[in-house]
Amino acid sequence: MTLFISCDQNVTEKNVEIKQTDMSTLEKVIELRLREYENHLRNGDSIALGNMYMEDAEIIPSTVGRENIIKVFGGMIRDSITGSRFKTTKLWGNDQLLVEDGTGIWAHTNGTVVGRGRYLLVWQKDNGNWKILRDTWFPDKKN
Repeated sequence: MTLFISCDQNVTEKNVEIKQTDMSTLEKVIELRLREYENHLRNGDSIALGNMYMEDAEIIPSTVGRENIIKVFGGMIRDSITGSRFKTTKLWGNDQLLVEDGTGIWAHTNGTVVGRGRYLLVWQKDNGNWKILRDTWFPDKKN
């Protein structure tokens, strides 16, 4: 019995190493997608931002569907909120579904920060592209 347990541990350790290597690649892909998101906002392109979301995506708690998400971004852009910076703090999942925990800021075109906080994104692979399935934002508490 000890032999079987010992063999099983080796297999598990190898699987963990493979998953970590895959996560490193996925982290780079998500990093690129975040920079695309920031660029679309900076360029004032609500449609491109909306297309980063799945058709049935939700911005929790109140915005459902890509068309409504595009409208929300359009409103932000009209209010001159076109600056953002996001940083992943943790990423977990697999090659089809990822959960990203991160921190970020929203800012006006002139650079004035209008919001800081933490976010949680669920990314889903859609025809070879990573798109956002769920999005939620937790603003920092004001002192």
